[in-house]
Amino acid sequence: MTKRFMLYLFRWQLSTPILWLVVRHLGAGIGATIIANLIGGSIFFWVDRFIFTSKAVELWHFKEKGVCDSCGKETSLWRLAMAPNYDRRDANPKFYCFKCSKKRTDELRQQGIKIRGRSR
Repeated sequence: MTKRFMLYLFRWQLSTPILWLVVRHLGAGIGATIIANLIGGSIFFWVDRFIFTSKAVELWHFKEKGVCDSCGKETSLWRLAMAPNYDRRDANPKFYCFKCSKKRTDELRQQGIKIRGRSR
């Protein structure tokens, strides 16, 4: 974890020259910019970690064009890959048109899966 955190802070420091070009007109020197980036990286490491590893966040996959695995209609397709108590990031994904996606998410809600999207 420490190694990952240090790598994350290093990545934040890569933006220091660009940030300094902006804030130097406000009177901030390069040292203040480096410290600001260390503080920002220390805060956002934990925020980003929560966002990208949280099971509370839904993950939807989208295809602009394709054939629905349920009705065979050729249109834009969606699939719910992950939600609280639901993880279908496996091989052999099923993509659905809007109508079939809504039907499928309604079924999942009846099973107790909490889904915010596709409720129209």
